[in-house]
Amino acid sequence: MARRSTEVTRFLSNSLAPNTLRAYARDIERFKQNGGRIPATPDQVARYLAAAAAELKPSTLARQVAAISYAHEQRGLPSPAKTAVVRRTLRGIRRSKGVAQKQATPVTPELVREVARPVRSLTEAQNQRDAALFLLAFAGGFRRSEIASLRVGDLSFSKQGLVIKLRSSKTDQYQRGRHVAIPKAREPQQCPVRAVRNWLASMAALKGLVDPGPELPLFCSIDRHGNARANRLNGASVGWLLRRRLALHGLPTVGYTAHSFRAGLVTSAAKAGVPVWAIQRQTGHRSESTVHRYIRGLNTFECNPLTALL
Repeated sequence: MARRSTEVTRFLSNSLAPNTLRAYARDIERFKQNGGRIPATPDQVARYLAAAAAELKPSTLARQVAAISYAHEQRGLPSPAKTAVVRRTLRGIRRSKGVAQKQATPVTPELVREVARPVRSLTEAQNQRDAALFLLAFAGGFRRSEIASLRVGDLSFSKQGLVIKLRSSKTDQYQRGRHVAIPKAREPQQCPVRAVRNWLASMAALKGLVDPGPELPLFCSIDRHGNARANRLNGASVGWLLRRRLALHGLPTVGYTAHSFRAGLVTSAAKAGVPVWAIQRQTGHRSESTVHRYIRGLNTFECNPLTALL
C-alpha cells in the first residue's frame, strides 16, 4: 500500500507542468503572508482578492484562485474557489479593472537581422549563439520555453533546411511532440539554418561543455571570457538577451520580450498574406482566434479586405 501511495503522489505531481507548480507555490505563499491559510473559507479568499486587486492584474488573481483551489484539492478538501462569493468577486474585479493584457512588441524581419549582427563588445561565441537563437526563435515562432528547451538531438538538417522536433510545449503537456520546418533563407545574414550550423560548429570548441551528445542543450550560457556553462538558457534569459542586443545596437528596448519573436512571426506572416492555417502549423496555435491576437502593429488600412475590391 505504501508503494502505491508513493506512485499516486508522483503521478499527481506530474498532473501539472513544473512551471505551473512553481507559480502555484509562490501564489500560496503570498496568500499566507497576507493572512490566508489552507484550508480557507470563501470569505477569506474573497477578502484577499479584494485587497490584492489594488496591485495585481485580474489574470494574476485568477491564477492565484486556481492555486488556492489546487492546494485544497491536494488535501481532499472542498475548494472555496468554486463558491459563488469567490467567483463573483473575481468577476467584479475583471469588470472594474478590465482584462486587457500587456502584449509584447513584435519584432520585424529587419529588426531580427539587425540584432543578429555581431557586436564588438561580445565574444565570437556569444555573437554566434545570439544570431542562431534570434533567427531560429523568429523563424519557428517559438515560445520562450520551447526555444530554451531545445537540445542538439532535436535538430535534423536536410536539403530544404532544418526540421526541429519539439518534444513538448505549453499546448502539448502529454509530449506527443511535433515537427517545425525551418527553410533556408536566400540571404546568408538572415538564414536561421546557416546560423544554427555556425553555432553548432562553435560549440565543439567551447570550454565547459562536457557532454557533446544529442541531449546537450542547444543554447547554453556563455561567460564574458567565452566559456560555456553546463546549464541551458532559461526562458527569461531569451528576453534579456534580446534587450541587451537592442541596447548594444542603440535601439529601443521597451516592450520587447522573448514573446516578441513569436508575435513578430505571426504579424509579419499575416501582413505578407500567409493563410492562418499555415501560421498555425508553424507556431502550434490551436485556434484561429489566438493567432488573431498575435497580429499586432498593423494600422487599420493594412490587410484591409476592401483593398482588393475597390
